[in-house]
Amino acid sequence: MSLLIRNWEELSKVPPNEKYKIDVEDCSGWINPIKETEETEENYFEHHAYLSTHTFYGNHYKESTKLLQKYGFDIEIDNWDKEV
Repeated sequence: MSLLIRNWEELSKVPPNEKYKIDVEDCSGWINPIKETEETEENYFEHHAYLSTHTFYGNHYKESTKLLQKYGFDIEIDNWDKEV
């Protein structure tokens, strides 16, 4: 079962996996490789993924969850817009 991540602080504490880490800056972040990769302008986003300020809002939480899982993180992003 995936770990539910409720906010940016919890996301910043997710440990890296074998290949990737999550770097959080205020209310956005990046999925970055742990080891240096041979990057060009064309393949940069094969190795890096941006987590926007909308990561926890609307339908973005679903896409953010898919993105993080694509990079090997067994987590689920919470939806801040859900009814309490």
